[in-house]
Amino acid sequence: MGGEISEGEGVVRSLDLAGVSAVLGVCDADVVLLGAAALQGEVVTQQAGDCVLITGCYGFSFRASFTLPEDMSLVAYIHDTAPQSWCHGVGLEPGSAITVLPEGDSEVLLVAGCRWTLMLLPAATLRAEFAALSPDNPEPSAHRLRMFIAGHAGEARSLGDGYDTLRSRLESGESAGELVAPLLRRHLAATLGATAEDRPVSSRGRRAHYVTVRRVEDFMRANLRRDIYIQELCNAAGASERALRYAFDDLVGIPPNRYLSLLRLCAAYRSLTQADASRRSVKSVALSCGMWDLSRFAEHYRHTFGELPRATLVRSQQGELAGH
Repeated sequence: MGGEISEGEGVVRSLDLAGVSAVLGVCDADVVLLGAAALQGEVVTQQAGDCVLITGCYGFSFRASFTLPEDMSLVAYIHDTAPQSWCHGVGLEPGSAITVLPEGDSEVLLVAGCRWTLMLLPAATLRAEFAALSPDNPEPSAHRLRMFIAGHAGEARSLGDGYDTLRSRLESGESAGELVAPLLRRHLAATLGATAEDRPVSSRGRRAHYVTVRRVEDFMRANLRRDIYIQELCNAAGASERALRYAFDDLVGIPPNRYLSLLRLCAAYRSLTQADASRRSVKSVALSCGMWDLSRFAEHYRHTFGELPRATLVRSQQGELAGH
């Protein structure tokens, strides 16, 4: 079921969930699938000095949260996506340019077919370029570098062309290292030049839905080992059951009970693939994720990931032994 990225650069055509989580290379993303689907995708990665260049497209929808290491930053561009994709609850659309600094968690939801290109680079490199462009206010902040839609004004008009060129280079296997510095400069200049109309905003209702979903998910994760009832989720969100369902339908496209089931399954997958897999059993993992019926757990797990949990555990144990 797993695909691999070679030590230098390569293409992934079939992924396991751990591979999706680790695609950034330096940070561990917490991924929740939003339905049962073949984990198929295409990812090309290339090392360019101290930067990592990645372009890809997944054939499945997922929600991911991650925190960058203190010495790393990320710039990204969305080539194509459906309206359901978002970053921190703010809708993504083709042409979305995103800057992520190493301050706090980042959260995205990407629907199947979303195409993106990103550059993962040292935070010091981004800070130096930012200071050169903004000498009067040289310290970058998440507020000043928040997401915008390229194509409306100034330097933004050519930013998409720059990312298209980078993507084409990566997909053809050509070296793209010389594109990093000018594209980063163009990305930051376009971000600083973006106007209010270039920056997407969420409605008050959408922001409220995002807060509701985050509160409920935090409650789910804190109580994953036990049965969780819908009234408890309503209490955690401070919302009625109807409002809760509206929020989940808007943000993740599935009901809260279905999201809880997928959250449990993805947590189980994560546990089965962790480094200490040799000290785990399928039963202990299932129970730790609040799944008491082991036969139903195995059935739902196979439906979601395409293999039985035992197969995932065995593969992880073999990989652990091979590493010694």
